[in-house]
Amino acid sequence: MTRHPLVGFDADIVSRVAADHGTTAEALATLVERHQQSVRELPGVDDIVYEWRNAFTENPVVERREDRYLLSVPAHVWPEFASALSLSEEELAALRAVHADQLRVDVDSGDGNTDFDDDPMVLVRP
Repeated sequence: MTRHPLVGFDADIVSRVAADHGTTAEALATLVERHQQSVRELPGVDDIVYEWRNAFTENPVVERREDRYLLSVPAHVWPEFASALSLSEEELAALRAVHADQLRVDVDSGDGNTDFDDDPMVLVRP
């Protein structure tokens, strides 16, 4: 059974980020789905994470869960997705923000230490 691309994203976070970025929750959810689907159509979620672990200087995996990877990727990764998905600057900003907020919530241990060296990204495993 394939997981839905939004299973790793809290609807309240999507709604809040959408409002902060002047869009609707539905539009942002669709954008998140497009991004997740694009990763699935590339080499696949597990394969791209494996590839990144070998290619990047720092291991991008913050945490691996059964249903998703929580990542901190180099800054050049997001513009590559923006180009591939033909995203506007506003769409990219909203997409990055929802990933960042979701990752911070997912890894918050209560000590307030949720800063990452690179850009947060959540990839839902199919």
